[in-house]
Amino acid sequence: MVVFTCNHCGESLQKPRVEKHYIIHCRRAKSLTCVDCFTDFKNEEYVVHTKCITEEERYSAKGSIPGGIAKKGEVKQESWTDMIRSIVDNEKDLKPSLKNLFNTISSYSNVPRKKAKFINFLKSSSGGRVNFNDIESAWGLIEKYKNEHKKVDNSTTSPKDPEVKTKVNGAKHQLNGNNEEVPAKKKQKLEETPEQIDTAEPNKFSFKNTILDILNSKGSISCKKLQKKVLNAYLKETGNTEYTEKTIKKYNKKLKKLSNVTISDDVVTLVTTGS
Repeated sequence: MVVFTCNHCGESLQKPRVEKHYIIHCRRAKSLTCVDCFTDFKNEEYVVHTKCITEEERYSAKGSIPGGIAKKGEVKQESWTDMIRSIVDNEKDLKPSLKNLFNTISSYSNVPRKKAKFINFLKSSSGGRVNFNDIESAWGLIEKYKNEHKKVDNSTTSPKDPEVKTKVNGAKHQLNGNNEEVPAKKKQKLEETPEQIDTAEPNKFSFKNTILDILNSKGSISCKKLQKKVLNAYLKETGNTEYTEKTIKKYNKKLKKLSNVTISDDVVTLVTTGS
């Protein structure tokens, strides 16, 4: 839970106790500081500060969080926030009140992904000054974009190769690109080799080459920045609007396999020959 310090009397306050404190004890304008990130808040600004650094980040040794890999929930939230910001850029005919609401929403990084929580969040963060019809309209647009993104993701999913259900000597056979059957053992060998050669097939994004290109130009870069740059390049090249947990896992797998790359204190460094 987020904890603040009252800048008038110095008392430590858990978030639910803030309102009562300024009604009963310090009868002055709210002035608070978060005890974890030391950010100052005036009046109702503290309401939207719902999350600060985690206990894992606070108490673990520097660099002990594995590889600086973003957690699944954080990746989803970042993708959700990017989608909301894209609405402001794409919808040019929004009425002024709705446009102002989206500009406000876009400034937050912790916007809820469920309708009921979304409505309560906007009411709390605005002090009840937002028109309810605008909130409903905003959610309707967000739902529309969310469904469109799902359709794009589904359409870009590659179909599985057709499998022949007949068996020859107890082994399944599969069709290759020329509609010829490939025995199961041969298929297994063919599947083992592509992982060793990271060639750039048509419309297939190369995580390895992108990581090396960035490191060649930067030398060293934080894990978080490298991941963000690679995933942005992935979205741009593939035409997708958001990345999935599977994409993150693939990126991390490719990064760990690079023998000429070291990761230390959440910093990725390219090891050049002779260094």
